Amino acid sequence: MRSAGIAAACDGVGMERLALRIARDVGHETLANVAMAVPAVRARRLKRPRAGERFDGTPQMLERYAFQALRGVEGAAGSIAGRDVVEFGPGDTLSAGLAMLAAGASSYAALDRFVPEYSSDGCRAWYHGVRAGWEAAFPGRPWPADLDPARFPDAYGDRVVTLDESLADLRDVGRFDIVTSWQVGEHVLDIERFARETALLLRAGGVAIHRVDFGPHSWQSYDDPLLMLRFPALAWRAMGSNRGVPNRFRHDDFLRAWDAAGLAVTCQDMHRFDASAIDFDKLGRRFRATPRAALLVRDVVYVCRRRDAASGDDPASAARGAPAPEQTA
Repeated sequence: MRSAGIAAACDGVGMERLALRIARDVGHETLANVAMAVPAVRARRLKRPRAGERFDGTPQMLERYAFQALRGVEGAAGSIAGRDVVEFGPGDTLSAGLAMLAAGASSYAALDRFVPEYSSDGCRAWYHGVRAGWEAAFPGRPWPADLDPARFPDAYGDRVVTLDESLADLRDVGRFDIVTSWQVGEHVLDIERFARETALLLRAGGVAIHRVDFGPHSWQSYDDPLLMLRFPALAWRAMGSNRGVPNRFRHDDFLRAWDAAGLAVTCQDMHRFDASAIDFDKLGRRFRATPRAALLVRDVVYVCRRRDAASGDDPASAARGAPAPEQTA
């Protein structure tokens, strides 16, 4: 009895320490969010890399930020040669776009809310790194003689387009064979719009490949990978309304969004959390009502095709939010 009491007391102390740690981190995140509302602080932060990092020359960094997207697209849709590609949210550089052009893509368009200086010295380091690491990453695939990383992207205006998503009318952008994003969907504020824009940009017979990471992100130091789903919506907004924090949408939310946009979807490379590490009873009310199978998805690659592709119908009305055709996904 005494040992059981000691164990319970120790557990109680542990819970108190965890609560204090969470409270400290919530305070830190909230203050950071408040600071980002200050114009001078925001301007200074936007000059630093957002999702990516400064190039350090390692193959691991090249794989993550330049080659992963190419491998994923070709794994889902076949060779990229001769195809027009648009990428949502490429981040701080066009390193993935350069790799896609090297693999034979006809054109590459980058669509982002914050368009940085893609010709900066920091970006150039990435582009030279992509060229230097190409043969080791893709043996047997020669680098195109007419693709010079020292002149990319400025000298390739006929093949590379960068668009400010907040200003561009996507109905005028055109259609693409490949629509893709990598670790972007979990940050967009409106996933229904994200799905509609995918359908709008996708050419008949084309393929959309979106990898979404449902992981803990800045809360990854905790044992419970879904700890961030415990916070009420108001608290989560207080921590991230001015920052690119995860939107906390889950796998089932994305499936509904794809379906409503008239897209048929298959899931590839799905990984799941260890259910034993998750305290489901502590999740917020909204997430306690979420199917367990959806909560357990850690990351997944969604491969989407227009449901109307076989009939040849134009999906523009569905892409703009009209009811999608009544077909099974």
